[in-house]
Amino acid sequence: MMQINYFRWDKKEDSSSDFFRFCCLMTKFRHECESLGLDDFPTAERLQWHGHAPGMPDWSDTSRFVAFTLIDSVKGEIYVAFNTSHLAVTVALPERSGYRWEPLVDTSKSAPFDFLSTDLPERETAIKQYSHFLDANLYPMLSYSSIILLLSPPDENV
Repeated sequence: MMQINYFRWDKKEDSSSDFFRFCCLMTKFRHECESLGLDDFPTAERLQWHGHAPGMPDWSDTSRFVAFTLIDSVKGEIYVAFNTSHLAVTVALPERSGYRWEPLVDTSKSAPFDFLSTDLPERETAIKQYSHFLDANLYPMLSYSSIILLLSPPDENV
């Protein structure tokens, strides 16, 4: 039998249950987002590319970072970033007057803080740990990680 990856799905409930939990939450999130299931590529009206700074993607061969915002009719605006470098970066987030970015996914965090689901008991505390960055419209990303942030009105933040 040819192995296509190292994850034993038949043992998903054993020691790798954190990974299985993450996969389930990501799958649910993807199904909840209308914009992640489009039949065609989104236009500039709903998709904007970013680099370390908003609206400034680096398409060079040496770039190890890419981000985008996507307008979703269900989730609102979504910010997604991938840092494939061995270096950590602090990302400047797009300014959205009257709104604030709120972390949902950060693959550099250990479970269950890699996906801040609404039913996570320590969710508010985890978000508060990043409030000084988010207040400055920034987000620190560790090496080899990805993030998903959701735009929300300030009164909905913790």
